[in-house]
Amino acid sequence: MTTTLENLLGLSDFAWERLRTRIQGMTDEEYFWEPFDGSWSVRKTDDGFAADYVMIAPEPAPFTTLAWRIAHIVDILQAERTATWFGHQPEPEDGVPAVPGSADAARSALEVAYGVWRRRLASLSQEDLARPMGPIAGPYAADDGTAFALHILDELIHHGAEVGAVRDFYRGTHPVDLATLAGEVTPAERPTLVAEAAAAKQWELIPQLADKGFDVSAKTTSGATAAHLAAGTGTLDTLRYLVAHGADLSITDGQFQADVLGWARWFKQAEAVAYLEGQ
Repeated sequence: MTTTLENLLGLSDFAWERLRTRIQGMTDEEYFWEPFDGSWSVRKTDDGFAADYVMIAPEPAPFTTLAWRIAHIVDILQAERTATWFGHQPEPEDGVPAVPGSADAARSALEVAYGVWRRRLASLSQEDLARPMGPIAGPYAADDGTAFALHILDELIHHGAEVGAVRDFYRGTHPVDLATLAGEVTPAERPTLVAEAAAAKQWELIPQLADKGFDVSAKTTSGATAAHLAAGTGTLDTLRYLVAHGADLSITDGQFQADVLGWARWFKQAEAVAYLEGQ
């Protein structure tokens, strides 16, 4: 039988992997993007960076940038209370939550913060989860450890969803013309461009990109290759082209953990299945 702790860890890891995938490719310009006047963000200070903050937030709350939201998630996961409210003490190596000043720093800070949170969560006993938290939790003293763990997971999930929504909003207002990009960048500068073209269903770009040396087995942020996408959509001409140009059909994606044939079968693309079974 699955325990409460195992369920909490499973949900936590699922939410984390989704967020980690959603922030791949984020640039500094996007990280600090303020679409509205009065947005809250992360600002340079004499000592590093700090997030905008007032004790009593205005209503309605201001729009918060990716920088602000990610700094907030880092703080939630790595804060001292995710140890002390469960009756534990932080380890010396846990450190303190960072306020990231760049997209790369944000990805690193999130990795560290999630590692701290997961280690703390995994160390809990059933007694820790069932025991009321007591005075250290203030108005939540009567709530038990499970309720607090679920609260932290709710914070991770809903703020992670906000990060994804802001990235979608940014992408919609800053569209990338892949055809133009294909003529401007090198494989070293944009190694996943074949996969991006397939994900955008711009199949006609793939031969052009392959001729320029772009990797036909590159993955999208979710771990699918162009061959996965061609097989799953039944785009046989492109699938044949990719196979002829050395696409690796054994790669498994991050969503279904399936190879290219597995995608053809999952999406019921009979012609693609027959073709791939003959390889």
